[in-house]
Amino acid sequence: MAAPTDVTIQNLSGKWEMDSTLSNPTDPLLSLQGMGWVMRKALSYATVTIYVKQYADTEDPKLIHVDAQQVITGGIQGTKEERKLDWEEREHVDHIFGKLKGRSRHIAAAKGADGAVRPVIEIQSKAGSAEDDAKVQKFLTGETLIDGSKSEGFLAEEGEGAFLHSWVVNTENGWTAEQVWGFETVDGERRHTRRVVICKDGKIATGRLVYAFKERTTEE
Repeated sequence: MAAPTDVTIQNLSGKWEMDSTLSNPTDPLLSLQGMGWVMRKALSYATVTIYVKQYADTEDPKLIHVDAQQVITGGIQGTKEERKLDWEEREHVDHIFGKLKGRSRHIAAAKGADGAVRPVIEIQSKAGSAEDDAKVQKFLTGETLIDGSKSEGFLAEEGEGAFLHSWVVNTENGWTAEQVWGFETVDGERRHTRRVVICKDGKIATGRLVYAFKERTTEE
């Protein structure tokens, strides 16, 4: 279902389900990250649910946490991600992707020359050429879709904290993952989206993941 208007990047707590019919295929992303064919095939048939809890740090109220527990059907163990939105690098060991270094933050939104409101972002991904870097920039800021066609872009007001920016490095397998989280109109409804770019050895995989809001969750 569509995300309620009071559910924003500042308030993502709730139960979300990835909509495989509206999302881009995840296989190219997972393949570049080194996931085997059997696991990728199993995931293509699975339902992915994410339970998100967003809250302020007890010692530093300005520090925001975004914890996400992934639940996958078919007996596949999901991942747990714990983000602190201060852009400090932290190490994390994932049972699927191994040893990772990541950082996350809220980023602002501003109106561009075309009148569209887009993320104010310093792109971290290095695609390997100026042309590919430009494509990554346009995709992550919501200007284009994965095929390069024009996108309606994000639903956001100008100002601080309009998007979530995530950056992950896997040094052992040589890939990087960059994401911009926001909201877009997809198939006529307001949906939470995550635009993802994976880079490895000069190769790029991009995808827009679309999520359906299922229910609010009670804070523990």
